[in-house]
Amino acid sequence: MASSNIAATGVPTTPGANGAVPIRREIRDLQANYKDQWNLYLLGLVAFQKVSETDLLSYYQMAGIHGEPYIPWNDVAGIQDPGSGGYCTHSSILFLTWHRPYLALYEQSLYAIIQGIAQEFPSAVQARYVAAAKDFRMPYWDWAAKVGSGSAFPSAISSQTATVVDTDGATKQINNPLFSFQFPPSASEGDLDQSWSIFPSTLRYPDSSDSNAKSNNAAVTQVINNENPSLRNNVSLILLSYTQFDAFSNNQWLRNGRPGTYGSLEDLHNEIHDKVGGGGHMGALEVSAFDPVFWLHHSNVDRLWAIWQTLNPTSFVTPKASEGNFTTQQGAREDANSQLKPFWDTTGTKFWVSTQVKDTKTFGYAYPETQSWTFPSTQAYQSALRSTVTREYGGNVLSNFFANAGAATAQVQTAALPGAASKGAVQHFVQKGTHPPAVAAPSLAAQVAIHHPTKTDDKTPQPAAKVAEAAPPPATAPPEKTAGPAATPAATPKATAIVPEKFAHIAPDNTYTEWITNLRALKHGLSQTFRVFVFLGDFNADPKTWPLEENLVGRFTVLGRAPDTGCAKCKTDQEDELVVTGTVPLTTALLREIVEGRLHSLQTEEVEPYLVRNLHWRVTLFNGEEKERSEVPGLKVAVVSTEVRIAEDGTPVFGSEYAQHPAITDGRPAGLLPDDDV
Repeated sequence: MASSNIAATGVPTTPGANGAVPIRREIRDLQANYKDQWNLYLLGLVAFQKVSETDLLSYYQMAGIHGEPYIPWNDVAGIQDPGSGGYCTHSSILFLTWHRPYLALYEQSLYAIIQGIAQEFPSAVQARYVAAAKDFRMPYWDWAAKVGSGSAFPSAISSQTATVVDTDGATKQINNPLFSFQFPPSASEGDLDQSWSIFPSTLRYPDSSDSNAKSNNAAVTQVINNENPSLRNNVSLILLSYTQFDAFSNNQWLRNGRPGTYGSLEDLHNEIHDKVGGGGHMGALEVSAFDPVFWLHHSNVDRLWAIWQTLNPTSFVTPKASEGNFTTQQGAREDANSQLKPFWDTTGTKFWVSTQVKDTKTFGYAYPETQSWTFPSTQAYQSALRSTVTREYGGNVLSNFFANAGAATAQVQTAALPGAASKGAVQHFVQKGTHPPAVAAPSLAAQVAIHHPTKTDDKTPQPAAKVAEAAPPPATAPPEKTAGPAATPAATPKATAIVPEKFAHIAPDNTYTEWITNLRALKHGLSQTFRVFVFLGDFNADPKTWPLEENLVGRFTVLGRAPDTGCAKCKTDQEDELVVTGTVPLTTALLREIVEGRLHSLQTEEVEPYLVRNLHWRVTLFNGEEKERSEVPGLKVAVVSTEVRIAEDGTPVFGSEYAQHPAITDGRPAGLLPDDDV
């Protein structure tokens, strides 16, 4: 008798003779260059979101697997008396492997709908759409793509309407299915927490906590653009320097005494949830999967893992004790053979395990960078991929910085922002809503002047009058106002060929010092999502301005939950006092300081005292209100550094040893002390 269990198969695919499979494409590439597939994608999403919420393969049910309503899906029940529900594997060694079949299940459902839609087009164009539908795969959003003339947050996601060619052949304007998801009125009652059930649709940066709240997608665009350099640095850091799956994959504090393992793909994942949600659904894991951008985001997370897998083919899931969730007992062993519930494999009789989901081809797809069949050897494939990561994400921090005109890349772009202030000022905003969104945040439209001076007081921004006494010693050579490509002597190493000659001292012998902020905190210590902003230089005292401060380097986001959460794993994490970690790279920001004459080099003897005066961190809660750093349980901020050698091909080779610099943070609120654990 055939099993009634729904198998997460992905799109059934027969690879080509050379191993080729269809490609998941970046959303902007799909929209611009694969117009028939893009058209089918939008029509398919509209239909998918309208499938009855009682259907196990509906959009609503798919999203519910990730969090609320915390009920069994496909009759995959939890362990006896689990206390709560939820299959989530966040802050777990299974974080990446669990989400791969989850995305495959979503993709196969969307794919099936699109095949039917293609058949509905007029006969004159039907064959064309059927062919496009056959190779369709869900797109991803590369949130770390270089911000050029466009926006890091695609208009295809942020626009309220979209234009499609409908199945009757007519061109129509529709409500954009990527803008939001409309909750079925009958489903919201009782399924979602009361604080979320009042909203008829998903929201990003809601302008109030009322049921008629509106999204502010412009805020998403501004935030992501402002922190783009730091995010790109973080992506290249973990892809090119992390070699152990345990460190790369998830954000649990390893307590291994190794300061070079604080970053993770999950940490970057959390940051995007926070930046896109801003007090809305994406910022709260229990309801984030209802926002259509969730699937684009997680497809990119899966892509970055697939890239890392190619560079580190022998590193995979290592056994660890489970914190427990809806289907796993607390303290049970989690390893590569742990069941990835509720996802049945192709037989429908067994659950997928991590060893079975290592290859994306298992689910019928690859990414543009992981088309291994186009290379003559594994070595050539890995070498090309390392160069691609270096080029696309600025892995060679020095060449990336100077190729993009140095300090100019770090400036807040105000011209394109609605209501931007005059020269010397920038529009700032606060994240809206609370977690849950019970109280509206202050006005979004505040405008304040940008502050350039440094400061010595750790509590308040320094008045301009004290700049002279706080300034570092002058550089040995006067700085240029603009750093751009310049001719270099023949003796200059290849890797520094586009670094202006006067700054060649930054990387003697093709080697420079990479500086990184390490952060950790008790995940559920504040019973809500919170973030730690890291600044280099002066900043406004008003927390409403922090997401768009010119001197903001980056953020560390902690997706915490309240004690009454319905998430079973979150409750056990609370009991275990789980600590999570993250990183904010500082090197690009320090290069800006060098170009602008406030710092001379990246050497320890110069950077350490400079950071004592200029490195600052502040904390805000889910609703954007400030929280005293000393009141954040387990928060520790540290600075570490490592040597990076630029290879002949321009790719970075990170050192295995990391130096700690407790003098920078010692004696400051939440700063790491010399005797603290690493």
